[in-house]
Amino acid sequence: MVTKEITFQNKKGQALSGILRYPDALEEEKRFPTVVILHGFGESKHHDLTASLANYIMPFGFAVLRFDFHGHGESEGRFEDQTITQQVQDVVAAIDFLEESPMIDKDRLAVIGTDLGGDIAILIAAQDPRVHCLIIQGARSHLEHHLRSHLVEHEIKELEVRGFHDHSWYSLRKDYLTSIRRHDILEALKVVAVPILIVHGNDDLRVPINEARQIFLGANQPKVLEEVDGADHWFRQEEARQYFFELIIQWLRKWLGA
Repeated sequence: MVTKEITFQNKKGQALSGILRYPDALEEEKRFPTVVILHGFGESKHHDLTASLANYIMPFGFAVLRFDFHGHGESEGRFEDQTITQQVQDVVAAIDFLEESPMIDKDRLAVIGTDLGGDIAILIAAQDPRVHCLIIQGARSHLEHHLRSHLVEHEIKELEVRGFHDHSWYSLRKDYLTSIRRHDILEALKVVAVPILIVHGNDDLRVPINEARQIFLGANQPKVLEEVDGADHWFRQEEARQYFFELIIQWLRKWLGA
């Protein structure tokens, strides 16, 4: 296998940090079907679920890129300056980088998003025809639901009126709230024309299972919803995680080949 620590720039000129892994090529000029993994809110490319997922997928014949959004992990930028719009642009920059990589088959590209990364995956697929299939886990049908799972009403008011909110371990600015209200997940789904696998744990206490069901109802065919018994938001249960990962490989093989 080949593992590369890479950096690429987003539209703002910020350096984004990533890890690209792919199998050893036995033949010259081999190009791999490729997966981009998007981490969740406040997480990074080293998050347990993100890293474990990448390491599981790669040996099946895929190139896998996981990276830190701006203001996260080892990427440039401040957490409090993040916006949904810029995160979508970060993914555009990641795909641009991959297109310049000689081992990447740009015609076989999937995006996997967990938590908020799942919503970003939907938004990128709605605007970028280079995405050929999606896998969504732990996402929300409305970005406002994401915000309200982290902030209570008076904290949201603080964002609206004072323009910022300082939490115990992070800060947010009004631009984040504005960008959340600018993007409609269910509207974006109407123009997503690629296969979408939606996976959600029935024991997810952070994101209710109904969020996944709403995404499924709003998605175009071909689509599949898998509700996994006993799984929490991060699929920490060994049996549930193994089942989730196997579902992913089946979906990728079906729509990308390997």
